[in-house]
Amino acid sequence: METILITGAGPNGVTGRLIKEFFKSDYNLITPSSKELDLTNDDVVSQFFSGNQIDYVIHCATFRPHSADSSHLVDEELESNLRMYYSLASQSHHYKKMIYFGSGAEYDKSKPIVRVDEDDFGRSIPKNKYGLGKYIMNENARKSDNIYNFRLFGTINKYERPNKNVISNLCAKAVFGIPLTLRQDCLFSFIDISDVLPILKAAMTANLAYHDYNLVSDEPYYLSDIASIIQNLSNSQEGVTFSKEGFNLEYTASNKRLKSEMSPEFTSMRDSVKDVFNYIKNIKDKIDIAEIDNRWK
Repeated sequence: METILITGAGPNGVTGRLIKEFFKSDYNLITPSSKELDLTNDDVVSQFFSGNQIDYVIHCATFRPHSADSSHLVDEELESNLRMYYSLASQSHHYKKMIYFGSGAEYDKSKPIVRVDEDDFGRSIPKNKYGLGKYIMNENARKSDNIYNFRLFGTINKYERPNKNVISNLCAKAVFGIPLTLRQDCLFSFIDISDVLPILKAAMTANLAYHDYNLVSDEPYYLSDIASIIQNLSNSQEGVTFSKEGFNLEYTASNKRLKSEMSPEFTSMRDSVKDVFNYIKNIKDKIDIAEIDNRWK
């Protein structure tokens, strides 16, 4: 049985935890915590690979600052994420393939991102440091022999925390009977995380033609449309309200490259949102209302 190293699969690693559950029957899995394997220390990572047989790497670990108002934490975000990536990339001779999750922010979120495809990468350098870090990683992956960027724009995942994810936040507000309020409407490309898992599985052994792929479903959705779905699920009579008129910068992508090599299946938006809503409803007693009420207002 081959071995996969999955980073970011600890109790707080939402995506990594799901990947761990999905692959556990088919592969031997190594899922160290950040305390067990400091990915920002390239000497520690080098020693780890020397002592373990690793066939594949799925890199989900990421550093995000707890306070966006603290400039030194934003600097730490850029450095830590780059160090983690490059410490793993430096060991590419030890494994067959590494897949990591990039971000639509690589296309520069200071401007509208409209149905971009992979060939649009590089036309604008990201202004924020998170996007810049992902941009640098993709530049490296494209030059590599065996590193692949699976680029996410928006994910739908019932395990996402309501104070971190806009769809989970709206579902939590609906469950608690709180008005559905958002800062501004926006057109997004999403993908259900459950649809990402079989794509990952196929990519493990596929002879991939490129080193970066946009992972989005076929059609983008306005946040207002998603809010309407949540209203119907909760039987709420209140409409969604926006604190700012008009639309925020579009954030959408094309999945043509992905579909040219694989045959992905996409869950409908209603079914995806329903799954999140029902999960939030079942764990209502564990949610702190104070953490969700003021988010995205």
